[in-house]
Amino acid sequence: MNAQQGTIAALVIVSSFGLANLAHTASDGAALEARLQKLEDTEAVRQVLIDYGRALDSRDFKAYGSLFAKDGTWSGGMGSAQTPEGIQKMVEGGFAKMSPELYTDSNHVMTSMDIEVSGDTAKAWSRWLWVIKAADGKPRLERGGRYEDTLVREDGKWKFKTRATTTEINK
Repeated sequence: MNAQQGTIAALVIVSSFGLANLAHTASDGAALEARLQKLEDTEAVRQVLIDYGRALDSRDFKAYGSLFAKDGTWSGGMGSAQTPEGIQKMVEGGFAKMSPELYTDSNHVMTSMDIEVSGDTAKAWSRWLWVIKAADGKPRLERGGRYEDTLVREDGKWKFKTRATTTEINK
């Protein structure tokens, strides 16, 4: 091998290391992007869980219903319903049957959120407490339980596909 061929061989070897490193960097970038997307999606799902409680506390039943997918379902102590409009009507009817003292200044506390995102779907498990203002002005636990949810990305936003609630504490 002459000097020119040796130089060319060395350049080929050095170039192949550079290309391999470039491919590795691209792979790292894709993995980083996937991890970031999963974290962003997990946080977006957590926000849906929190928005649910806020909508109940403010009696914004339209916003409450809008948290559900077009074919979303809710089941629990108030009954069951499907579609955002149907769920809105169900919760409006449920609150209309309650004494206003039960929900004036009430707080839905969402906690122990366990969220697993997989692409455009997610599973979530969480606990809830419904704390009301008692006659003496102090907080009183009215009910508590858990949610088991399936969420989907619909039109770029996370929505409940199914939300099932179980009441475990009922005063």
